[in-house]
Amino acid sequence: MNAVLEIIVPVFGMVAAGWVLGQSSLLSVEGLRGLTNVTFYALFPSLLFRSMGNVRLEVLSLDILLVFFGAALVLYGLMLLLGRALGMRLTDGTVFALSGTFSNGVGIGIPFVTYAFGEKGLVPLLMIISVNSLILLTFSSFLMEVAGQGKAPGRLLAKLGGAVVMMLKHPVIPSIFAGLLWAELAAHVPGGLALPVVLDRILQALGTAAPPCGLIMAGASLAHVGLKEHWQTAAVATAVKLAVLPAMVWLAGRYLFPLDPLWLTVATLNAALPAGANVYLVARLYNSGVGLATNAVVISTAASIFTLSAILVLLDVPAR
Repeated sequence: MNAVLEIIVPVFGMVAAGWVLGQSSLLSVEGLRGLTNVTFYALFPSLLFRSMGNVRLEVLSLDILLVFFGAALVLYGLMLLLGRALGMRLTDGTVFALSGTFSNGVGIGIPFVTYAFGEKGLVPLLMIISVNSLILLTFSSFLMEVAGQGKAPGRLLAKLGGAVVMMLKHPVIPSIFAGLLWAELAAHVPGGLALPVVLDRILQALGTAAPPCGLIMAGASLAHVGLKEHWQTAAVATAVKLAVLPAMVWLAGRYLFPLDPLWLTVATLNAALPAGANVYLVARLYNSGVGLATNAVVISTAASIFTLSAILVLLDVPAR
């Protein structure tokens, strides 16, 4: 219970503060866009670079990727079938499946895990984040293009290639790999290699601001998005996202590909995070399932307060 109070309350308290700011005249749409740019292009990259800059490649394990994405892709396929049974077109079914499997690992996940476990918890989380968009968003884009342009393979390949390039250009992904590269270079230089103290302090200061700014941004974004139609279907996707996916990830990481306890906990908590804003962006890009995606993001964010609290208690996560 102490963990719930010391982790959940600060995290979602800052989300609530962002929502209040977003509802007021203090943070306009343009102001939110500026806050988002500062957070994603300066604050999060600093935090991620410093976190991964102390990690050696030999401590990383691909098992966590097998566990998380094995469960996510199996569930994705089941949700496509469920969407088909409910009479959805492939495009809407794709948004439905993505809503139930794509976590807000950056905006909420990084601050949440930072407050819960510190930098040691970021290592397994960032391994998942580094390929999350590449796998789930690329596959979703592929299905959307197949549904809309089944007879235009050239255009399909161009779209997929553009999607991959855009994801690799996202500042979060290069920061993770830059940190890993720096760690390897520093380890192979005779006598060791360290960042200049002044530069490290700048990165540390920027990184410290990343979690609260990310949470405020998430709350303010929800205030500007609001609820739309198709909330019943979004509620089903939310239940799958917050309950079924975490259970599948935990079972896979406990019995199929046994993970280190901390890594298993982080993978499970990441699976229990609310749907990410990229679900809405994909829906908007293809103009399909926009209402479903919007409601899934809003409802899952509100409901995750309770499901994340329950998982912290069930996994017996201690307060820091």
